[in-house]
Amino acid sequence: MRCFALLMLCLCCTLGALAQSQYVPLNHFSYHNVDRLNIKYGKILPIVHTGIKPYKRVTVANLPDTLRENNVTLNKREQYNVRNMMWDSNEWLEDTVIKSVRPFWKIFYKDPATFLGVDAKGFVVKVNPILQFELGREFGADDNMLIFKNTRGAEIRGSIKKRLSFYTMVTENQYRGMEYVRQRIGDDQAIPGDGYWKEFRLTGVDHFTARGYVSFNLLDHVDFQFGHDKHFWGNGYRSLYLSDHSNGMFFLKVQTNIWRISYTNLFTEMTANYTRGLDQLLPKKYGAFHHLNFHITHWLDIGLFEGVIFQRNRGFELQYLNPVIFYRAIEQSLGSSDNSLLGLDYKANIARRLQLYGQVVLDEFNFGQISKFNGWWANKFAIQTGLKYIDAFGIPNLDLQGEFNIVRPFTYSHTNTATSYSHYNQPLAHPLGANFWELIAIARYQLLPELTAQLTVIYYEKGLDSLLDNWGGNIFYANVFDNGGLTVQREFGNTIGQGTKQRVALFDLLVSYQARHNLFIDLNVLLRASKTNIERYNGTQTYIGLGARLNLPWRGQYY
Repeated sequence: MRCFALLMLCLCCTLGALAQSQYVPLNHFSYHNVDRLNIKYGKILPIVHTGIKPYKRVTVANLPDTLRENNVTLNKREQYNVRNMMWDSNEWLEDTVIKSVRPFWKIFYKDPATFLGVDAKGFVVKVNPILQFELGREFGADDNMLIFKNTRGAEIRGSIKKRLSFYTMVTENQYRGMEYVRQRIGDDQAIPGDGYWKEFRLTGVDHFTARGYVSFNLLDHVDFQFGHDKHFWGNGYRSLYLSDHSNGMFFLKVQTNIWRISYTNLFTEMTANYTRGLDQLLPKKYGAFHHLNFHITHWLDIGLFEGVIFQRNRGFELQYLNPVIFYRAIEQSLGSSDNSLLGLDYKANIARRLQLYGQVVLDEFNFGQISKFNGWWANKFAIQTGLKYIDAFGIPNLDLQGEFNIVRPFTYSHTNTATSYSHYNQPLAHPLGANFWELIAIARYQLLPELTAQLTVIYYEKGLDSLLDNWGGNIFYANVFDNGGLTVQREFGNTIGQGTKQRVALFDLLVSYQARHNLFIDLNVLLRASKTNIERYNGTQTYIGLGARLNLPWRGQYY
């Protein structure tokens, strides 16, 4: 895989690259703003294929020019949001130069979004510190511990004559989460969203995060990105394809945009599930994913997805590098039993106020068994449907979202635990794995240009497994039906939520004030109630915390 990726990198650079930018980090505030603009003005915007994230900085930075050219009138809060998007990627603006009124010592913050920058004869480098400090108290847990986050680091991005771009981010982190988060870390032996870690003060974790990539463009229609980072495929709060819940991964991404079609190929090297212990070379596995999106009209998108997870002693299976063939056909021709999935997604913007979106994933499927309604264990699928409503009830900058996710038992699991749909002991798609249904409601209101409040409410019911019983919730359990061992519990009669049922309700309020560009003061209040027959997962906890973050997207407690 590495040899192939390096070969592609050298080849494409030799052929000659065109303008190519870095990407906006996932969960950045720009994503919500792009969502709003896409719903209201999707007919005129250059970003139409919103289902593949992250977005290119050059595209986001030039959205304001498109709005001006079309005489779009924005309110003060929208103007503030668009201005921030321009500032964050100002090196990609065509005809606009952004400068600070009062740079520090005429060296630092020459522009409002860059701590230290260099722009010399087409060579651009921007350096920013990354900081987050949060302190709070948990109530209702056995020990009512002090909860904290402590992150320090830096990000560096740049480009050479706008033909080759690069990005790197490194942070050192100490973190103690709420009781249910600590339980999850103990069960999975992994930090949600991160990788290797060590204990910190007995109940906390200490971990180092590093991500980076290079990107370039070929023939003005094909973008290449090569490095180690995260991906999110979908228009919802959750993704049933690929989410950013697991650790970053080594990858090569090829994205082709022609006419109304966007076609994405992603080839990855990942970490198979493992038992944490002494320093060791962690087992590897591989993934190959395709997504084809067709922008049918200015308001309707339809997408097709396929992916395969596999493990080989010799490394990446080269036949999966074919960018256009169905993976299922390759899998059969190889005589393998790799873990392949198919998917369909859609997005429809309605009346410049609403967006209807969804995903359907087929892991395994037998129509004959489905038509019998007998709960056959291998009918494995997942469904998402959601609705976004911007400027709700005529109130400017009040945005609502509702989402429903359902995943049948045994979905994403496989005959081999190493080839489950996972990476670094964590699900690749929905963080709950399988055997659940979930309702999500989000209300976001920008009270002032600098002040935003967001309430997230989540309720789900999930069927839990035990060490001896596999009811389809744990995607790391092997799922061959042979009437014994850690295989499926029964062949027929399987229903969502079977096993030990867990009911969870979560209320999360975040109030953020942007004191200066990319410097946020956050107040976070979270209530989580879990009811189940397993005592350690039963109870109600409340968290109240206050923090500050610089150049870092918000990431609260895991849920």
